[in-house]
Amino acid sequence: MNVRSLATVLLLVVALVLSTLGVATAHEERESLFPDQGAPVPTYREFDANAPHLVVCKPGESEERIARIGDPKLRAFNRRLLAACEFEHIQAAVDAVTERGTNIYVLPGVYREEPSVEAPCAQEYDGGVVEYEQQVACGEVVNLVTVAGDDPADEDRACTDEPLCNLQIEGTGADPGDTLLQGGFGTDGDWRKHNGMKADRADGFYLRNMAFELVRENAIYVHETDGYVLDRVVARYNDLYGILTFASDHGVIKDCETHHNGDSGVYPGSAADVNADSTETGPLDRWAVEISGCDTHHNALGFSGTAGNSVYFHDNLVHHNAAGYVTDSFVPNHPGMPQDHAWLENNRIYSNNVNFYENVQEGGPCQAERPADVGYEDGVVCPAFPVPVGTGVMFAGGNYNFVHDNHIYDNWRQGVMLFWVPAALRDDFNPANQYETSHGNHMTGNTMGMHPDGYVQPNGVDFWWDSEGEGNCWEDNPSTGSEDGTATTNAPHLSTSPTGLPDCEGGGSVFTPSDPIKSASLVPCAAYDRNDNPSPTGCDWMDSPSEPAGREEAPDDQQAAPGAPGAPVAAPDDTAGGGLPATGGPVALFGLLGLGLMGGATRLRRRPAAS
Repeated sequence: MNVRSLATVLLLVVALVLSTLGVATAHEERESLFPDQGAPVPTYREFDANAPHLVVCKPGESEERIARIGDPKLRAFNRRLLAACEFEHIQAAVDAVTERGTNIYVLPGVYREEPSVEAPCAQEYDGGVVEYEQQVACGEVVNLVTVAGDDPADEDRACTDEPLCNLQIEGTGADPGDTLLQGGFGTDGDWRKHNGMKADRADGFYLRNMAFELVRENAIYVHETDGYVLDRVVARYNDLYGILTFASDHGVIKDCETHHNGDSGVYPGSAADVNADSTETGPLDRWAVEISGCDTHHNALGFSGTAGNSVYFHDNLVHHNAAGYVTDSFVPNHPGMPQDHAWLENNRIYSNNVNFYENVQEGGPCQAERPADVGYEDGVVCPAFPVPVGTGVMFAGGNYNFVHDNHIYDNWRQGVMLFWVPAALRDDFNPANQYETSHGNHMTGNTMGMHPDGYVQPNGVDFWWDSEGEGNCWEDNPSTGSEDGTATTNAPHLSTSPTGLPDCEGGGSVFTPSDPIKSASLVPCAAYDRNDNPSPTGCDWMDSPSEPAGREEAPDDQQAAPGAPGAPVAAPDDTAGGGLPATGGPVALFGLLGLGLMGGATRLRRRPAAS
């Protein structure tokens, strides 16, 4: 390591230790491993009266909702199922499954899962790690609905012959919002549960046509599962995540909608690192999770994923968030570090300028003492993590990511942001490893600053880069942000590259360490805490960026949050409380390095607080 490199690391270490002296610890995730069963992606099973199936309904309510279904065939199908209904709660049906490959049909209605909230086995839980054995014995400690597939006595962690393997849960309404799993708040104003529905080591899990809302952590959570599909689901109004998958493989998330989540709408964290040994960038032959056809909007982050490895993200809409697509290599003890091999293609990533950080300022709704008084159900978003408002895509320490043929426009701070993350943030203090991130990233063939219908809608700058890394390149990215149609950037203009961005034909960037001025500019935001320090001194990320010059209004422009279809139904006042107090537990972008140096405290943000 040369003198300049070492100086850069030391600069960050000193600054970040100072910036994180008051940071509290967060809950730990249980130790998680990638599944290695090689399971296939499950396929959707049509209704078969002779196949194992169970029916869940809400007495009276389901019948009324079925009567309002417009499609006569679908209405008749629901009425036939209603006649066979045996369960009032989803968890009761899950617990009654005796055969592998069972379908559970959930008829239209609002499912609050009162028995899970009031479960005697959950009353003694006071926070902390929930091991898998406890998920099996009493998933109600943190979940409204638990699908724990594998027998904990099995050493292989694979769900093969157990009854809950290849389980399919499907809402039977015309739209996902017709069948709603709702958390909500107890009489004390606290969250009732951490998670809505959790599939844990539940290989072959298929979830379809349901909506989920109002939980403290994850509306839908898939953990250590090999082979899963989340199809036509809606996840909204949650304190942290809409959809979260962790340490899982062979996944598909399709045709989803996520909105008004305080962290991210979709989060495939620690996706199986199936390309870890590859130094190739470009279209993948194998990926851990495919996400397509989703609309993620009005979240703090539309998409995120610590160690979001081998994610194939295509044909999605990412818009009207504070930031659009964010992936990182920050947190220690996450399998698959550092992040690598995301593939973004044919997405529209635009208008990610909504400043939800105003909600956490003094007197703002997020400062309410009780979660029930914040207004989550009305669309109030309380950002848990600092991001630069107005950013389309952010790679914080990623390698071999391929961003190709996307429309990236109207992000008023920057279209794509790429910067280095030192290995010390992952508790690796070997000097030789500090520059192991931000290599081999290719940005090619993207249309920058142009609405697909031809309206000029520039990004603040098209590409922001801290100048670190080897093999990073930018090529054929036409832009409306400059007179000559080339992409705009914060990079210095070089004699070998008029824009300061190395092209791919020439092999990309030659290694240089991060520009210390650019790196230092990120440090002040480390002190962000949505409860105690929502406006860190010297950090402008939470400021609304200015509208770029020359921007043309498009007919579909909409900066304000739209009225969400299928408004949530309020939980009854006499619902028993559950879960832990809502936490604005401090989170920090680069502050984690300081935490690691001070003894291992961990942050709320990228680690699910209860598993």
